[in-house]
Amino acid sequence: MKIREKIFKLLFIAGDKYKIFVVWFNGVCRFFLITALFLFVLSFIFYIGFHYSPETHEGLQTVFRVLFLILFLSKYLPEILNFRKPEAVSFIFKVLLFVFVLCVFLANFNLVSPEKSIWRLFYGNNLVITAIFLIGISEVSELLNTLSNIKIHPALIFSLSFLIIILIGSGLLMLPRTHSGQLSYLDSLFTSVSAVCVTGLIVVDTATAFTTLGKIIILCLIQIGGLGIMTFTVFFGYIFTSSGSSFRNRLLLKEIFSSESLSNLFKLLVKIILITFLTEAAGALIIYASLDWEAEERVMFSIFHAVSAFCNAGFSTLPDGLYSPAVRYNNYVQVSVALLVILGGIGFPVLVNVYSAFKRTLITLVRKIKRSRIPVKPGKKNISTRLVLYTTTILIVAGAGLYYYFESDASLKGVDNTRKIVASFFASVSARTAGFNMVDISLWSYPTVFLMIILMWIGASPGSTGGGIKTTTFALACMSAWNSIRGRERLKLGNREIGSKTISRVLTIIFLSIAVITTGFFCLLLAEPDKNPIHLLFECVSAFGTVGLSLANTGSFSEAGKIIIIFLMFIGRIGPLTLFTGLMFSYHKRYSHYPEMEIIIN
Repeated sequence: MKIREKIFKLLFIAGDKYKIFVVWFNGVCRFFLITALFLFVLSFIFYIGFHYSPETHEGLQTVFRVLFLILFLSKYLPEILNFRKPEAVSFIFKVLLFVFVLCVFLANFNLVSPEKSIWRLFYGNNLVITAIFLIGISEVSELLNTLSNIKIHPALIFSLSFLIIILIGSGLLMLPRTHSGQLSYLDSLFTSVSAVCVTGLIVVDTATAFTTLGKIIILCLIQIGGLGIMTFTVFFGYIFTSSGSSFRNRLLLKEIFSSESLSNLFKLLVKIILITFLTEAAGALIIYASLDWEAEERVMFSIFHAVSAFCNAGFSTLPDGLYSPAVRYNNYVQVSVALLVILGGIGFPVLVNVYSAFKRTLITLVRKIKRSRIPVKPGKKNISTRLVLYTTTILIVAGAGLYYYFESDASLKGVDNTRKIVASFFASVSARTAGFNMVDISLWSYPTVFLMIILMWIGASPGSTGGGIKTTTFALACMSAWNSIRGRERLKLGNREIGSKTISRVLTIIFLSIAVITTGFFCLLLAEPDKNPIHLLFECVSAFGTVGLSLANTGSFSEAGKIIIIFLMFIGRIGPLTLFTGLMFSYHKRYSHYPEMEIIIN
């Protein structure tokens, strides 16, 4: 018995020591991994952003290989010692990542012959950098999930995520190889805010002020700003972490994209990302086929404008945007961009619901052709989707009709009727957060300017890449006002009643939007006294609605004027209600109520 007790005692002691060793080893590896990732970020920024000699280039390649070796060992050795079977989705992507990283490791450290055709695919500095990026993404998602456990209101997390990306983007745009001349930090910050907030207002000419690398960085900022950093965070958290994603992150994303439940959140994310990239790819192909330029220019123009249009950003690689002579009369490009703007601004929840309805209709049709008796599960009638579609259609048609009426004898004078219709349709679409222009907007009449201000203020739909007070807010405000005029106390929509909380949010959003625009307009009047007040008001609404149309020439603003526009763009993209809620929200709820009273208001 004593021998058996000694054996068990030794086993318990060995097990405890092994656990202590694993914890210590994990901590050491985590330290090396974070340090290596930090050094890689600095090295990669120097690698792409600065000018250097061939000797330095070779030295950087060596640094990347050393960092890759450290990352490979510090990531996978702890996982081998402390193996946990993750969820199915996470497990598949982790295996794929490990196989790719292992192949790159074997090919670049001469453990296999890189001359063979199979291993040649994994050999080279670019493959090493790609592998490091994938390792970094898998770790950053877990790090962000850890940080999300800090007690911060989700609205504030959403706001801070945009602020962090803006600061990173402004730093990257200051790199010597990203711009072609002198670029002040304020102009770099303005460009980064405009790109991340998908606005399109510029203080320097994007076509000439930035190199190809700078335009790629702007494109990435637009894509991240359009989808939102939290979308990518939660998506990669589901893929690369064993826990999927933090509960708070899922709640935040559920609110952002109006998901009905948390159970289908990953499917919703996959659909959103697939719809985004497939739509942008299809748009880029159509634009590419509509041009007859050189291949390199066509590819850059097509991809950049497809992403910029779908994200409602309004950025262009041409000096005069879509008003440039190269594409001014290309109706295929104009219509393609307009359709991408509509799809991006209509909202991801609506796109997903439309996709589901189309899929259900297709299945029903196929089963009818096959004479199958298997019933198709009927879909739920989504009132929000119908409201968005009806409101968007009315705004586009009404806006195009009024624009055609106002501008037929102004900016569209002397143009054939087909061109007038295309220009009117494009202007009506673009005014609601896109910011592209295909006419000289300085020729607009004042009624058109007022019409554009209204459309910019309304903006896109909830859960979209656009700004403004949103189409549903405007529709519910109009319906609520009409309901009060008719003396009805309850607002009905379909077979549902709209709650008082929703109406309260509508009124709050409208009040805050007017307050922010008015404050910005007053500040601009002080900062830019020589500018036309109507043009300054237009600029404020354009910035708040993240539109990007400009009548006051933003590039000629003083530093104070640019800072005011920066704040308007940021508040407009986040949403004043979301931003102020995150800053002032209190977790203490009051459960007592005072007696109600009526106050005379008319």
